[in-house]
Amino acid sequence: MAQAWRDEGSVECVIDADADAIYARIADVSTAGDRSVECRSCEWLSGVAPGTVGARFRGRNRSGLARWSRVCEVTKAEPGRRFAFRTVPERFDPTRADSTTWSYLLVPEGTRTRVTHAYRITKWPLRPIKWFYGRLFPQHRDMRPQMSHTLVALRAELEAPESSSKSASQPR
Repeated sequence: MAQAWRDEGSVECVIDADADAIYARIADVSTAGDRSVECRSCEWLSGVAPGTVGARFRGRNRSGLARWSRVCEVTKAEPGRRFAFRTVPERFDPTRADSTTWSYLLVPEGTRTRVTHAYRITKWPLRPIKWFYGRLFPQHRDMRPQMSHTLVALRAELEAPESSSKSASQPR
C-alpha cells in the first residue's frame, strides 16, 4: 500500500551561525544545488532584483533518470528572518499546474539560529498526474526527509572551519 500524500510538513535544525549569514546562503538560490537531494541548480531570471519579493528563478532538478525544471517566485524576503518561494503553476502545461510553497524561518538563539524549513502544497496536480508522480517519485509523498538532508548540508556548510574563516576575513 502506498504512503498517503502529505500536503505540508516541516523540519528544523539549530545551526551555529548568525541568522544573517544563514539567510544570505538560503536567499542565494544559486547555491541550492549544493545542498539538495533533487535540485541540481537554480538561476535567477531577468526582471525583479534577485532575492526580493517577486523575483523569479528556474530550478533544475533530477531524481534517478527523471529531469525537470520549474520556475519559482520569491514570496517572502525578510533578511535574517524569513525566506520563501513557490513553484509557479503553468496554465497550459498540466504536468506543471501544481504549486508548492517552500519556506525558511530563522530564529536566533544566542549565537546560534534555529532554522525551520517547511513546505505546503497550495495547488495539487490533476488527479492522473498526481497518481503518476506518486509512482515515479514516491519520495514526494512526504518531502521532510529530503528537507532534513538540506538542513544538515546547510549546517555543514556554515559550520565548516573554512566557512568561519571566510566570513571572519570578509569585510562587513
